[in-house]
Amino acid sequence: MRIFVGCYTKKINEELVGKGEGIYSLEFNQTSGQIKLIDVLPCLNPSYLTISNNGKFLYAIEEIPLNESPKIKAFKVNPKGNTPSLTLINEQDLPGSYSCHLSLSNTQTHLAVASYMSANVLVYPIDSNGGILPFTQNIQHEGSGPNKLRQEAPHAHMIYPYGSKGIFVVDLGLDVAKYYALEESTGKMIESQELDISVQKGAGARHMVIDPDSDFAFVFSELSTEIFSFRMVGKRFEFLEAVDTLPEDSTDTPSGAAIRIHPNGKYLYVSNRSNNSITIFQFDKQSEKLSLLAYEASGGKTPREINIDPSGKWLLVANMDSDNIVVFSINQSNGLLKKNNVFKGINSACCIQFLEN
Repeated sequence: MRIFVGCYTKKINEELVGKGEGIYSLEFNQTSGQIKLIDVLPCLNPSYLTISNNGKFLYAIEEIPLNESPKIKAFKVNPKGNTPSLTLINEQDLPGSYSCHLSLSNTQTHLAVASYMSANVLVYPIDSNGGILPFTQNIQHEGSGPNKLRQEAPHAHMIYPYGSKGIFVVDLGLDVAKYYALEESTGKMIESQELDISVQKGAGARHMVIDPDSDFAFVFSELSTEIFSFRMVGKRFEFLEAVDTLPEDSTDTPSGAAIRIHPNGKYLYVSNRSNNSITIFQFDKQSEKLSLLAYEASGGKTPREINIDPSGKWLLVANMDSDNIVVFSINQSNGLLKKNNVFKGINSACCIQFLEN
């Protein structure tokens, strides 16, 4: 199986100085858990990637300030064994400052991009050859939150497609996953506030996941490192509970990063950058409760990204500041992790995407 990894290649701020080279293509052995570098495509701060469902196309953003004229890029994924692994199809202007996340709609017809500093969301149609057409909408979020340092303004942080037409945009500054319905004929997303998922003010909503049956949603907060769980009731998600993901005796400043749900819907994993750990929970659909299973050391420094392979057998951790990817095997009977190996061939990794085809 192939993996594509995004990274930071240049300085974002004093705390984030990218040392990577671009978009990395890796070979992942699903039997042994071993990783081998195939090649790397030079690219500017490709901090997040997304791959089409058919495995033919990859899309990347440039996470840089607006005054440096960022682009969004489309690539053809070349057949296994061919190098280079990616061939540029085209690019479009990306009028967003420090864009940090993108995803295709579930219909695969449009791309949505979240820009953190400028707090806007851009919608791009995709043509039949996988190319990106000029954006058809530029949505500006408005408002602020109680944390004056981090929530002085909106901060669009994640795009999460839902159902046939729905798209959630998780905003750290507003503490909400805002819901939009995509109108494919016009390339516009229509806001539906009654379907928004809100978390505790000041928590700093960052990323989210929805279980495979679409019955439950889980939002992970960066500033409070909590998982907020919700149940679908009627046509909207209603709040269930909030659980902390750091140990009670932790003195670390919370800094939540990624959340993933196992393909079986039973286990949730979150990465905490401040104490370099992965926290593991089990979710019981009958009681609708999360129960803590374990805290697992990430095997490096600043676990910004985690992802689970499609088989559900492996969890990979991108430790951005120790320049490694750690492979953990997942115990299928209890969800616990066991460190398998460490790959040190990538600097400043921050996104891991599996190519299923």
